[in-house]
Amino acid sequence: MKLKASDLFVKALENEGVKYIFGLPGEENIDILDSLTRSSIEFITTRHEQGAAFMADVYGRLTGKPGVCLSTLGPGASNLVTGVANAHLDKVPLVALTGQTARNKLHKESHQNVDTLKLFSGITKYNQAVILPETIPEIVRKSFATSLRETPGASHIQLPQDVAAKETEPVDMLGIPEEKPPVVSEDILKAAAAEINRAKNPILLAGNGVIRSKAWNEVSDFVDRTNIPVVSTFMAKGIVPFDHPRNLFIVGGKPYPPGMRPLHSSDLVIAVGFDLVEYDPITWNEDRARKIINIHTCKAELDEHFPVSFDLTGSIAQTMDSLSESVQRRNNTTVHDEIRSRRLTEMTEVRDQWERMPKAVMRILTEKLPEETVLISDVGLHKVWVSRWYHPKKAGKTIVFNGFASMGGSLPGAIAAKLACPNDTVVAVSGDGGFMMNVQELETAVRLGLKFAVVVFNDGKFSLIEKEQLDNGFKPSHISFGNPDFGLLAKSFGIHHELCTTEEEFEKAVAGFVNDQKLTLVEVRR
Repeated sequence: MKLKASDLFVKALENEGVKYIFGLPGEENIDILDSLTRSSIEFITTRHEQGAAFMADVYGRLTGKPGVCLSTLGPGASNLVTGVANAHLDKVPLVALTGQTARNKLHKESHQNVDTLKLFSGITKYNQAVILPETIPEIVRKSFATSLRETPGASHIQLPQDVAAKETEPVDMLGIPEEKPPVVSEDILKAAAAEINRAKNPILLAGNGVIRSKAWNEVSDFVDRTNIPVVSTFMAKGIVPFDHPRNLFIVGGKPYPPGMRPLHSSDLVIAVGFDLVEYDPITWNEDRARKIINIHTCKAELDEHFPVSFDLTGSIAQTMDSLSESVQRRNNTTVHDEIRSRRLTEMTEVRDQWERMPKAVMRILTEKLPEETVLISDVGLHKVWVSRWYHPKKAGKTIVFNGFASMGGSLPGAIAAKLACPNDTVVAVSGDGGFMMNVQELETAVRLGLKFAVVVFNDGKFSLIEKEQLDNGFKPSHISFGNPDFGLLAKSFGIHHELCTTEEEFEKAVAGFVNDQKLTLVEVRR
């Protein structure tokens, strides 16, 4: 019995274990939408395609499976681009599906028709149009496999309207093979361990690959057994507890002042799951004085300031376990102990009135949020505060957009987080600039009946740009804007609102949304 190509397409998605698709309807994807009505896959109608792509991004981060987003052609496809690029540069598995006009119109100027394959070419690992319906299972399988393989990233499948509506013979689904990462050879492991043992002040630099591989227990165990200190990138927070004596906290963005730079005080950096996009090596190895051992699931991307002595490619968990057996335990850690002490002082002391409320917010979130909390940071000055001053109780639960670093992703991301982790407390932290970019997705959250909190710093300006202007000796300009009354805004969506101007008010608000689990907009003014 023949079936529509769109039905075959949906069956191929079901074969991949897809649970949700985030997106918007359009004339060119109505066949897919119709096929989804007979599917186990739930279609989440969003209010903007960018929101759909951000949802797919965060879903992929938390589940390790490709998040899926769908749009129509033209403006729908172009609206997906920012979120797809955000996932791709952060190495998140994602599959974007776009409709397209009929094939007999592709060669000429036609309504809403742009070359979406070219549009997605620089932000995907795999980018393919379906021309023949019978190839659908192969294309879908390759798209998902490529998205996950080695360094994860985004894939894109374009399905023209006439192909989706065409009848075709049934085609068997392709099996999904088990893949195991390679194991690093004993000889290389022994040589790398000897290099670590020769170093005077080695340090571990843990990156996003540790989170993607879920290898945080093995990394933490390595630190415990060897007494070698560890720093994490923004995207790898929570690998060791805040009060662990070997935790030297976070690196990324602009470096701390001299005397608080753990990497600069080291002669060997053991980069574990570290991606160059997370923290440019020129910032911490300008003089190339530090040797580097790279431990990752893929070969290192070499850089003038990232000269790798040993490239240990394979399972991060297995590699760390093996090294733990051969690396000697450190006794003299004075240099890094002093840096930890200075950094602790910087975190806990309020040096001026300007940072009082931000530090209080991050301290209260650290202390009062449950262990099973997913916190998603938007992009702006508050991202620096989250990265430096918020300390999660578990790894893999803090999302900081740091590769493409697009604004506007935290609210839609919180929606996906609640779907992926329905029993977790979910908190989005945003500035007013990023929050207002996708504020319309509050309606999506209300419609789905989801309960989470959005913490918004309201100061009516792009504060990170203001700081950059001031740091460069410029007069702040073109950064201010007006905001709606956030209380009335929340009321219009039918959600709870808290206005916080003091530490006590914010602590009460946190207790409220943790205990009551309402969809809550927490407005912070300082």
